[in-house]
Amino acid sequence: MIIGVGIDLIEVEKIEKDILSEFYLLKVFTEQEITECKSVINSAERFAGKFAAKEAFMKAIARGIRQEVWFTQIEVLNNDKGRPYIQVTGEAQDSLIVLDVKNIHVSITHTRQHAAAVVIVEK
Repeated sequence: MIIGVGIDLIEVEKIEKDILSEFYLLKVFTEQEITECKSVINSAERFAGKFAAKEAFMKAIARGIRQEVWFTQIEVLNNDKGRPYIQVTGEAQDSLIVLDVKNIHVSITHTRQHAAAVVIVEK
């Protein structure tokens, strides 16, 4: 049963400027996400996609920074076939337990200008 859906769209140019700051990178992304994104030519697009997925996840669980769910508690990675997945810690993980979430589905797309993500959480 679907218990939440979230969607987000962001301009790659905004993220491209933000990721110039090491402080911003560490505030929003995990070390593994940073390593993964920096390993490709179009890193700003990758960072933007991961950011959009984090925002979409917060919308899907109806919790965010005001409820102490922080960006670094939401890790957006890719499996060996390139498919994105989300793993969580801290308050984000506690939220999944309370909501009895069994599956998280995530889809990310991007162009040079925009990145978008959809997240579906189900019991």
